[in-house]
Formats: sequence, C-alpha cells, structure tokens
Amino acid sequence: MFRKSIMITLSVVLLLMSGCGGAKVQEEAQGTSESSNHEPITLQAYAYAGALNQDDFEKYVAAPVKAKFPYITLEYVPNGKGTSPKELLTASAMPDIIMTGLRQLINFQDLDVPVDLRELAKKHKLDISQYRQDAIEAITSYGTKGELYAVPFYVNFYAMLYNKDLFDRFSVPYPTDQMTWDEVKVLAAKLSRVQDGVTYNGMQPADTIETFGLGLSVPFIDEQTGRAKVATDEWKKVFEIAKEFNTIPGNEPKDAKNMYKAVDQFFKDKNIAMMPYFGTRLQVAAKSDAELGFNWDVVAFPSFKETPGKTAEVDAQVFALSKTSKYQDEAFNVIQYLTASEEVQSNFVKLGRALPSLKDDKLLKQFGEEYPVLKTKNVQSIFKSTTKTPHKTNKYDDLVRGKIKNAFAEHLSGLDINSALRKAEEEANKEIDALEKK
Repeated sequence: MFRKSIMITLSVVLLLMSGCGGAKVQEEAQGTSESSNHEPITLQAYAYAGALNQDDFEKYVAAPVKAKFPYITLEYVPNGKGTSPKELLTASAMPDIIMTGLRQLINFQDLDVPVDLRELAKKHKLDISQYRQDAIEAITSYGTKGELYAVPFYVNFYAMLYNKDLFDRFSVPYPTDQMTWDEVKVLAAKLSRVQDGVTYNGMQPADTIETFGLGLSVPFIDEQTGRAKVATDEWKKVFEIAKEFNTIPGNEPKDAKNMYKAVDQFFKDKNIAMMPYFGTRLQVAAKSDAELGFNWDVVAFPSFKETPGKTAEVDAQVFALSKTSKYQDEAFNVIQYLTASEEVQSNFVKLGRALPSLKDDKLLKQFGEEYPVLKTKNVQSIFKSTTKTPHKTNKYDDLVRGKIKNAFAEHLSGLDINSALRKAEEEANKEIDALEKK
C-alpha cells in the first residue's frame, strides 16, 4: 500500500512538471544530456592574412569556444612554409575553419575551398541581418549568385593618428574630423621641414598607394578580361595625389619602396606629424602610450572631396568553412557563436583593435575600454565616417599591387606617370599569363 502511494505521488509530480514549466525542465535536461554525449573533437583554425596571432587566438577565440562547447578544442594553424593554402589542400590537410582578411578570401575561392554558408545559416537559424550590411554586401560580392562564402568576425576601420607635440612645436592647428585630402595636404606642407638636422614629415601613411587606392576603390584587374588594367585615369589620379604629398619639400618618403617604415618613424623616431592608415595602429598607440614619449591623438580618416565622409573600402576579418571539414555543423556552430555572440564581440571591441561585426550601438560604446588612455582621445571620430563599396577583387590583385608600388617608386625617381603605369601593367600581365599557363 505504501509503495502504491509513492507511485501515485510520483505520477502526480511528473504530470505537474509536464504542465507548469515541466516542459522547460525536461528540455534543459535533454540539452544537458545531449551536450554530455558529444564525443570530443578537434577543429583546426587556419590563421591566414591579417588573422589573430596565436596568443590572441587562444585568449579571445579558443577559450570562449571551449567554455561554450566543452567538447570542442580549437587548434591554431599558422600560415607559413609548408602551410600555404595550396600546400594544405594538396596534402588533404585544409583546416576546418579559415580566418582571413576579406580581400584574401578570393585565394580560397580559387582553390574551391569555402562552403556557401547559406544552407547552414538557414539550418542553424543564423540571422544574417544582424551583421553590418556593408560587410555582408562586400562578402556576397565574392559570389555570382548571392553566395555567402564567409561571415564577418570583426570590421577594420581607418583613422589618422597625429603627433600633437609636433603641431604645438611648429604652431600649426591640429587636424579635425571630416577633412579632405586637399585640406590635409595644406597642413602637411606647414609641418614638413628640416630643423636642427632632423627631417619632419607632415604626413606619411603606412602605405601611400594602398591608402589612396582604397580611398578611390580602384580595381587592379579588368573584370571582363581577367588581365591587369592600371594604365587608367583612375590609377593616374592615385599616382598624382600620392606624388603631391610625397614631393612636398621635407615630406619625401624615407624609402619609396617600403612605406611601412613610416610606422617606425611615427612611433619611434617621432618625426611624422600625421599617419593615416588602418585603425590597428590606434591599439598600438594605446598599448604603448606610457613608452611613446609624445602626446598623440586621432581624427577621422580623410576623404576625397568627391565623396566627403567616405573613408576607404570596407575591410573585415572573416571566418570561412572548408568543404573538406568532417565536422561542418560543429564548425559552423563555432563560427556562428564567435561572430554573433555579444559577449565575444564585446571582449574584442574593448581592445580597440576593430569594430564589431554586429550592428549594435551598445558594443560601439564599449570601444577601447581596455585602455583607459583612450578615454582622453578623440576615439568617437572613427564612427563619423562611412566606408566605400570595395572594388571587384581578383586572385591576382596582390601581384598587380606589387607592380604598382614599384612603378610609383620609379615615378617619384623621375619616370613619367604614363610610362610607369604602362610598365606596371605590362609586367603584371606577363606574370599573369605565365601563371595561367601552368
């Protein structure tokens, strides 16, 4: 009789559970059971162009994923000797997840590596509309029928750092937000000089041709022919404005073939007044502020007068999924979590390295919180401009870009602009033809 009473009581309890919230309890229990039944797996993540270094990867990617999916271990695969995309594919060793800069996504498309994520997004209920529209539009431009070969992890931004001490020393007004390149040129001329044996540059970007080319969204390859096309009015305009800056007396580049030396000149030599480039330099300044030894600040990236308020082509760090992955659903879940989780996005945005992939003003307000010094800087300037639609990317862009940089250095040395552009185009097409015959 006692046993029968217990059974009746248990039946009533179970009946109540199935009604007032019991379903939720059962669902949670089932979810826990399902999670605990997962076999441990290891997913490889390939760090290609512009991807996080291994320390940052472990802290901001692998650790959050392990906390969310205890059965998943992420393994970092660096790009290097023996691990180029082609070598990995040939060895049937392409990692599950690809972390790359948006402009390098074309290299994986050429090898038929990335999965079109539209079906997986539908299956796992990923809301694509939550991401920044400019980043999504840039990614879908890599397809021909709306394919989604990646999703954005974070969006790069552009900014112009400046050395306030140099402006003060030479009694020149500080730069302001929403300046045009013509206005910046006027400031650069006032600051460029040789004083006490030291050459001071008014403005040097970390890469002159890259900076102005991105600002005009100029293509490197003719979309119809697949061949280099740089002997154009567009590239001529890029060369002209780049030369205008680099021939201001006292503002000549230290090495026209290696403009990245401008970064050292700005931070270490302290002889460059303004340095416009990708916003990652803002994090560099914030991290090393105490050691820099000069007063600095930031303003919005300049624009061309034809497109005021437009900085340069949208650029992002993206996640793609390999067709050869044996764990496509699990890898997609990882990608979805990293790109759509406010917590993960927040942790990264606080570093001041990039903007979130999500359209969320709350996240923007957290920008750079990891560095108290940024509270004293004009960081809101980076939100005052918008990006431009990128040019149609081609797998040979980097090849042509290299030829253009060499041509610009020769132009500064005296080669006329038309000859320099024709030479770059001819050399690029010669190499493209050779590669196409292989």
